[in-house]
Amino acid sequence: MIKQLTVKNFRIFEEKTVDFQPGVNVILGKNGVGKTSLLEAIYFTSFTKSFKAPQDVDMIKQDADFFQTASLWEGNKYSKAQANYLKKKGKRFIFDDETMIRMADVIGSFPLVFQSPEDFRVTAGPSIERRGYFDRFISQISQPYLQDLITYRKLLKNRNAHLKQLSEKKEYRYTAQLEAYDEQLSPIMFRIVNTRRSYSEKFNKHLEELYKSTFDNGSTGTIVYKPSLTAKTEADFQIIHREQTQNNIDKEIILRRTLWGPNYDKYLFLRNDTPLIHYASQGEHKIWMTLLKLAEGEIITKLQKAEPIYLLDDLFAELDLNNSKRIVQKIMDAKQVLITTTDMSDLRRHGMDISKNNINVIEIA
Repeated sequence: MIKQLTVKNFRIFEEKTVDFQPGVNVILGKNGVGKTSLLEAIYFTSFTKSFKAPQDVDMIKQDADFFQTASLWEGNKYSKAQANYLKKKGKRFIFDDETMIRMADVIGSFPLVFQSPEDFRVTAGPSIERRGYFDRFISQISQPYLQDLITYRKLLKNRNAHLKQLSEKKEYRYTAQLEAYDEQLSPIMFRIVNTRRSYSEKFNKHLEELYKSTFDNGSTGTIVYKPSLTAKTEADFQIIHREQTQNNIDKEIILRRTLWGPNYDKYLFLRNDTPLIHYASQGEHKIWMTLLKLAEGEIITKLQKAEPIYLLDDLFAELDLNNSKRIVQKIMDAKQVLITTTDMSDLRRHGMDISKNNINVIEIA
């Protein structure tokens, strides 16, 4: 649970300190006052990057040459966290006076579930958006998976560079170098596929219960995971991987990129056995994504024996009033939630009553 956040030279803030309470914290203010920036600073502390800025430098206040976030926590692995970014020197994370050497060690130190209007890309966009979503989630709670992902991407980059060299030389053959890369890649790919499948099954169990408790009409939500390569054993996977690569090596060299592996896996989101991307309205996409986030929180709680923080940016945009009150009740039961809004009446319409519920309102002027 986060108790306090201080930001310096972050986005529009020269310096700002905000205190948070257990339960629901509503960050209230007009558009452009920095509500989302406060969530972004917390997200940066947990994931080492922004959920919206393509580069870290984009988060520095205009005319400044650094930014800093400092936060106090309770019930987490660390009680103090500081994240610094300095132009030309990069970023550094200090947790309880310990400088974190690897960025991979930072991820997951402060478990959180984040949702924003931009998540529409996850349900309505191309496969790369869904792969990215699940990779971020699994990496937060599985260091082995994160390490496999990092190693896989490095090897893939080197393999693609070799394919480019072969293409420039017009050498269309399976080289010893490609064989060496594939021998290293196969076991990593096998583990990534199995981990993704395992977490898809976990999500489906939680989504089934969430749909039952939210809808009275028998609606269902399901995730279908489709790997580009699959096998029951690592040995079989290696054989299938090698055959697929060798049989299509001309095509890979011509295109100068690897054509098989986790970067081609697909996730399908189904509602009532129909792909969400084909028919759902914006409101249905929002409901699906919100339930997915609640499932995410339940999985983190079960595996880590500690509940994450929910960061919900503009939660009520496009959220259907007919179903939102049951969803809101689930959110109200969480240990700590941070919600941004421009209008308190939005909260009341969706079932949050400040006069009855213990809600901490943080007004940003």
